[in-house]
Amino acid sequence: MKTAQVPVSEVDENFGRPESISVVIAAYRALPDIDTQLSALAAQDFDGDFEVIVSDNLGDDELRAHLDDHPLRERLQLRWVDSADVAGTSHARNVGTRAARSAFIAYCDQDDAVYPGWLSAVADTAAGHGMVGGLLERETLNDPVVAQWRAIPPADELPVLAHFLPITFGANMGIWRSAFDEIGGWDDSYPTAGSDVEICWRAQLHGYSLGYNPEALVAYRYRTTARDMFGQASEYSVAEARLAKQYAAQGARGNHPVAVVVYAAWLLFRLPILPWNWPKARRGQWYWMAGAIAGRLKGSWVHRHLYV
Repeated sequence: MKTAQVPVSEVDENFGRPESISVVIAAYRALPDIDTQLSALAAQDFDGDFEVIVSDNLGDDELRAHLDDHPLRERLQLRWVDSADVAGTSHARNVGTRAARSAFIAYCDQDDAVYPGWLSAVADTAAGHGMVGGLLERETLNDPVVAQWRAIPPADELPVLAHFLPITFGANMGIWRSAFDEIGGWDDSYPTAGSDVEICWRAQLHGYSLGYNPEALVAYRYRTTARDMFGQASEYSVAEARLAKQYAAQGARGNHPVAVVVYAAWLLFRLPILPWNWPKARRGQWYWMAGAIAGRLKGSWVHRHLYV
């Protein structure tokens, strides 16, 4: 995966450092994991004002009652909003964003944990950028073996997907509300996988730059079974194929078809039944890669667009 950095564009020049931030968490069956994230948000060293909006895509009365009586409710200016009318993370983030009071929105996930300097780093980078991305780390919340199953992008720059434009992740993202409104928010037709890539690309095509700060750090939680990792990787790749087709005219594309041969050779050499692949970490890596390759092939078929 290549990396790149996008310079400040003319439309970003008027953006300063936000004095307040609305943090939006898209929630679905969020208990009990969300309490880890709320505790992490309560530890922020941000010198401005911030609120936390939990946008509940399930409409869970238990979660609402839990948040209403939460010991961090005042500290976080915690609010629950109902986004159960349309299924999907994208819709939940749209509902949460439109309920926000601040001019700048930050997104994190219910089952992760932001670092204490996360909001400060996001705010610093928001000066001069329409969108902001940060860094994920895999060690804190995952078993040491599971943490090796899936690689994290390098820390020096944002990743580039489909040989096109830089992206960041919905688990660690910020956007100015004015930019959000101009581009139309998150695309509900991407309910889960691919939605963060799509909004990043669309914002940049509208002229907004995507800033990056590795100090905006989030502890990211992995799936814990090989089957779940396979399914997640496949889902991501199917969505990537759709994205590559949607943005093909602007330059998005897959790898050369000869990559299929490389993929096949890697999968054969790393087959879990072979003795050198018996360690659990290596088996988990195989399932992640196999899921990603299967998803690319499936996505190419489903979306009638070659993406390998």
